[in-house]
Amino acid sequence: MYLTNDIDNILDSNKSLFMNKHLTYRTIQMRLNKLFKKKYNITFKVEKYDDFEPNAVSFSGLYDMFENKVYIIINVSSDINTLMVDKWKYFKFLLSQCIQHEKIHECQWSYRSCDEPCHIQWREPDSKDINEEREYLADKDELDAYGHDIALEIKYFYPNTNPIKVLSNINNYKKITSWNYYKKTFKGVDWLSLKKNLLKKAYTWIGHWYGLIWIY
Repeated sequence: MYLTNDIDNILDSNKSLFMNKHLTYRTIQMRLNKLFKKKYNITFKVEKYDDFEPNAVSFSGLYDMFENKVYIIINVSSDINTLMVDKWKYFKFLLSQCIQHEKIHECQWSYRSCDEPCHIQWREPDSKDINEEREYLADKDELDAYGHDIALEIKYFYPNTNPIKVLSNINNYKKITSWNYYKKTFKGVDWLSLKKNLLKKAYTWIGHWYGLIWIY
């Protein structure tokens, strides 16, 4: 999956709706819903956090397999009620990466049946059990999606570096946040097999994009 160009085209065509304006969270939510809801089956929600700095924004997501719907959460500060997007390229990247992560989950579930509603939890718990977190990240679906995240981060943060070089020496490249997330979560335990699977997924996604064939 590589939807970056399509998503970028949608956002760039509507850049004037978001860039360098103090917009209410509600306005941003409504405008993103209008751009992505029909074509990509995405519903945007807003979640406010006390520990977010004013004008900080991040995105998280959830695929509800029972409703067959993607939810993207706009995470913002509770201190104010407006946001000014001043780093357009990075804003696009974060949003695109989150959308593509959840669309991968949508594809994964398109071949499965789901008989029970998905429990929707917009807000992440304040403290997570480390064993639950490790179990979550070790799931094959998450390995596939986070492998894609890693591949996107390599393409975004190191566009002029051979992606094979980055993957082969990934600990030397500090901006690969999804890889850092795994390293932090599995610190102190043996995760060699999981690490190989995660990197293999990233290799595979990059191979699809560049038309390469990997030999393991």
